[in-house]
Amino acid sequence: MNRVGVTGAAGFIGSHLCERLLNEGLEVVGVDDLSYGSVSNLAHCLDSPRFRFEVLDCTNRLALQSAFAGCDAIAHLAAKKIPRFGGTLSTLEVNVGGVNAACAVALALDADLIVTSTSDVYGDGKPPYAEDDSLVIGPPTTKRWAYAVSKMYDEHVALALAEERDLRVTILRLFNAYGPQNHLSWWGGPTVTFIEALLDGKQMEIHGDGHQTRTFTYVTDTVDGFVRALVTPASRGEVLNVGGTDTVTIVELAQRIQQQLGIPAPLRAQFIPYEQLPGKYQDVRDRIPDTVKSQRILGFEASVTLDDGLARTIEWHRGLRSAGVAGAL
Repeated sequence: MNRVGVTGAAGFIGSHLCERLLNEGLEVVGVDDLSYGSVSNLAHCLDSPRFRFEVLDCTNRLALQSAFAGCDAIAHLAAKKIPRFGGTLSTLEVNVGGVNAACAVALALDADLIVTSTSDVYGDGKPPYAEDDSLVIGPPTTKRWAYAVSKMYDEHVALALAEERDLRVTILRLFNAYGPQNHLSWWGGPTVTFIEALLDGKQMEIHGDGHQTRTFTYVTDTVDGFVRALVTPASRGEVLNVGGTDTVTIVELAQRIQQQLGIPAPLRAQFIPYEQLPGKYQDVRDRIPDTVKSQRILGFEASVTLDDGLARTIEWHRGLRSAGVAGAL
């Protein structure tokens, strides 16, 4: 493996992956349409002679194949997330079109492919979630499930191409990645929204009773899962969980962030009933991975604790504000 193509390269995880691959001595071609990513995320990559960046829509197969010419492997990260405030059709179209293009280009270039999936595909099943567990998805009248369904399609089409056309593909299901360079909106998840709210002197918004559990994965651990998958041929044709070290409730996450910011009790939060959220919103009660399979095949094991990861993340948020660029991403 000498040259790797990365879709969603200017996004949160994609930018960290590009930097890690460059540090491994590889050539990297990054593409992003900059709808959610930022070129500033690639600041540590742009000066490298082994890095090339193109602005393009990854659903455009011809453009993607031209950009990734000569790549031995492709990491497909570009996607749209849960359509909480609209954009359901766009979520479906981008995620389906993106994986179709990435798979077609990987086959045309005879390249290995890593497809990014999500813990959201498990729906509201019974944790801890193993890769062969059933997926329990809510009704189509609840638009939040559009994201999970689109990623389920991504998995199915990739595995079908592996079986029928010898696509060398690994599917990674990510669990609540967080850390620096995340999008400074609800898109970035609860760590971003909680930190930004408290730094703005506002209350954190917690949906439901706050006792839903999540396993948070610091971004360097998430990226380590990608790198291990790229260099492990035995992972082809497999679905693998990439999850972190700590499982906490959303209330506990809020408490830890408030404590690390040095803000005394009581908890500065307001609880928003699900009935007040748009789109007949349904939440997932528990999202906890079983990582035995990824440990066995990839040797993957997350190492960054939640407290350490939050400290690094808060430092980044504060750094943005000191530089006067908070909210610019």
